[in-house]
Amino acid sequence: MPHNRFDTPHATIWKKTRPTFDHIIPIAKGGGDERSNLQLAHASCNRLKGDRLPDRHSIAT
Repeated sequence: MPHNRFDTPHATIWKKTRPTFDHIIPIAKGGGDERSNLQLAHASCNRLKGDRLPDRHSIAT
């Protein structure tokens, strides 16, 4: 289980790809650049999410 949103179960993948910072609450929906609103994401996952709001099950704590 991850300890926080920066310690993900995908840690071994980060060695092969460059993670991106994903805004949990997108800037387009009023989110900011605070650390509490950022999480690491694969670039492809981040693009797929786009500016959609996360559901309550997809946020790592």
